[in-house]
Amino acid sequence: MDTRRHSYRAIALILVCSIVAASLSGCRAFRGGRHGGASVVEGDLDAALDGGPTTAQGYLEQADAQLNAGDKDAALQAFSAAIEMNPKLFRAHMGMGDIYRETEDYEQAEKSYRHAVESNPRSYEANYFWGMVLHQLNRIGEAIRAYRAALTLQPRSHEANLNLATAYLQLDQAIEAYPFAKAAAALQPDHGPTQANLGVIQAAMGQHEEAVKSYHKALELLEPSPEMVLNLVESYRVLGRHSEMANSLEALVRVEGSAAANERLGFAHFKLRQFDESIKAYRQALTFDDQYFPAMNGLAVNLLNQFIRSDRQNVAALGEAIELLRQSLQIERDQPRIVELLSRYGR
Repeated sequence: MDTRRHSYRAIALILVCSIVAASLSGCRAFRGGRHGGASVVEGDLDAALDGGPTTAQGYLEQADAQLNAGDKDAALQAFSAAIEMNPKLFRAHMGMGDIYRETEDYEQAEKSYRHAVESNPRSYEANYFWGMVLHQLNRIGEAIRAYRAALTLQPRSHEANLNLATAYLQLDQAIEAYPFAKAAAALQPDHGPTQANLGVIQAAMGQHEEAVKSYHKALELLEPSPEMVLNLVESYRVLGRHSEMANSLEALVRVEGSAAANERLGFAHFKLRQFDESIKAYRQALTFDDQYFPAMNGLAVNLLNQFIRSDRQNVAALGEAIELLRQSLQIERDQPRIVELLSRYGR
């Protein structure tokens, strides 16, 4: 008896900057060139007398040197000084955004990248990194708009397609996510997280045969994770491939058992009419979490089955089943099928 379907979850919610390191040199690429001249700010005599920069370009060069020396705080001050001289200085906003993102100060990074986009709306990197930090801040709708803007500038961007698909999936919009997930997989077919996310989206759309293929590709490219295996076996369940479901879960629980994995294993054995193995798996699930009501329900159904198969003589099995059903309803009241079972056998 399937008491609670495994919910689909994206394997990787957000691609961090390291994923794009091979294709982009990062925001620091913006610190080496000129983006328009800058004049000496009137009244900047102190800096001139101290031998410091007197132009925005000078502060940019100082920031680059400080970054090369590993002094991010000093680099931030130099970028800020450059922006005071030229508020629309794209490279300075990008430089500050880069530093804030690297130090995981996403609120400040968002402001810097937003200013960078305002200064240069045609920059793919500014739009993409703005989307990334918005995504980190869980501002999903805004992140989607930024990723889409980035894709209008670079339609073949793997990372933007993948992150956009993931963002749509987080909003439970699998249909909107699908074309971008498919594009990401076509652009980098050997990228494991891309194949895994495609599988999640295909499953959410009911395309379980295709989802299984994507999960298998992902498992060839990545170390298997419990989340990925649980997603795979959910598609096996929908397709009625219970032997493969059981085999995958047996391999998983040997390495890393859990209430969810053992409960699903109990279900698979039950569907295969391997009732002793099913009871064992459900009991094992409850050793991981004695409040995990799906395992209570599965074990109760097995015990009711024992009671019926004994010509209703195994009253011990019936008594344990009734107690499990009552405990389950105390944890989660919204279970009409369990209420029905209890009313039928609990009298």
